[in-house]
Amino acid sequence: MPTDPRAVHIYTDGSCYKNPGGRSGCAAIVQYPDHLQREDEQILDFGCSESSNNRMELLACICALQWVRDSGPWAEVTRVQLFTDSKYVHENLYRANEWKKNHGRNRHGEPKENMDLWKQLLAAQTKTGIPVHFEWTLGKKSPILKSVDKAAKAAAAHPMTDDDHGYRPGTIARSMVKGAAGRFPAAGQIAAIRPYRKALSVKGEEKIRFDTFCETTGEYRASFYAFATVELTSELHRGNGYRVRFNDNANYPQILEIIDVVDLPKKRSDQVPKSL
Repeated sequence: MPTDPRAVHIYTDGSCYKNPGGRSGCAAIVQYPDHLQREDEQILDFGCSESSNNRMELLACICALQWVRDSGPWAEVTRVQLFTDSKYVHENLYRANEWKKNHGRNRHGEPKENMDLWKQLLAAQTKTGIPVHFEWTLGKKSPILKSVDKAAKAAAAHPMTDDDHGYRPGTIARSMVKGAAGRFPAAGQIAAIRPYRKALSVKGEEKIRFDTFCETTGEYRASFYAFATVELTSELHRGNGYRVRFNDNANYPQILEIIDVVDLPKKRSDQVPKSL
């Protein structure tokens, strides 16, 4: 973790209980360079009753950038280093401008989540008045990282009057397999699925998370996401089984058609097989 001893350092973190949709919070702590002779300071304490972990990570960075705008400049400080343990934030920073220019979609046309906050982050970056460099760090590996993690969790555990107005919960059930949902490798195939979460992504289109399962063995295989029209999504009820047809674009998977309703396997799969 490269640190500049002459820079202002800001450490951010987000937290969500029962992600997504649970109590959520975020925090940021600033650490000043020695020559300013100032104590560490918590600059953000936000808690709300409902949001997601990724949104809290983004909000922490946005609020930190706004604080830089309002608090700087500082004598003999030429830059700010903003530390986040969120790979979602750090790995997508360079993509966010492309998404904004493409009306909330990536270069393959796939709708991206949390565009309201990505737009706020991009706007806040242009108004800091001083260079801000984002750094990724593994969380809870130093006293200050432990402190900001604790502060974010405390904010989530005891939400005050804050509200994440941009959060859209959708409908949520539990996945039957462990692990995060990945992009479905759509190749025009027909597959048996069990939807467990759906939420509006862009106007007229929803993002659906679902488990795949093998009708022969009765085993759940893996968790994926794809997109579908609002009209088709209304026929995909969470917790039920369907045989569906996908498009042939692995970069922008879409459910095109519901072929049939199928019986669901009853047991939960704790391990994901290597093959679909």
